[in-house]
Formats: sequence, C-alpha cells, structure tokens
Amino acid sequence: MALESGLTVFEVGLSGGIANEILHWWGLRENPQLPEYARRPVYWITTLAMTLLGGGLAWLQLGAHADGLIAFQIGLAAPMVLQKLAKTAPDRTGGMGLAGQPSILDFLRG
Repeated sequence: MALESGLTVFEVGLSGGIANEILHWWGLRENPQLPEYARRPVYWITTLAMTLLGGGLAWLQLGAHADGLIAFQIGLAAPMVLQKLAKTAPDRTGGMGLAGQPSILDFLRG
C-alpha cells in the first residue's frame, strides 16, 4: 500500500510502535503478577515516547511517500533497536554521585 502524506507515514509508523508494545504485553500474559513497573507513570510516559519515536523515525526516514509495510516495520523496530542500544551502553557507576539512582537508561535495559 502506497502512503502519500507525511501524516499517514507517521501514523503507520506509530501503529508499528503500538504493535511492539502489544507484543510486549502478549509476552507477559502467562505471568501471574503484573510487573511493578506497569504501575509507574514513568513507564507509560516512556511507552508513549517510544511509540511516537516509531512514527517519527518512519516519517524522518521515508518522508511523505512510502510503502505502508516499510513504515510499519520502521515503527515496530525503532523501540527494539533503542532497547538494544541501551543494553550495550556503558554503566554510569562511579560518576559524580549518580551510582544507584535509577534512570531511563536503566528502564530501557529492562
């Protein structure tokens, strides 16, 4: 399917990011207890940011004219790639009293 506007490319990329979140929760379906992070506002704010990132990256990479499947795949992959990058980032321990304080990077590392 050919997409002919930047907004449509963004929306299809956004739906890919949402699909990624749905897949995350599908993986937790067998867990008898809801994860503690699911009760924290920072989790939901970060989730919203990650889905928006999927739409934004699809739009940045493809512009206003794109194939719908490609835009969806970029939106789906963007949060996964960011999480993988966060897991490979060096630790902050020992720097200016920051050790032990949780951060978004810690959250993304999962």
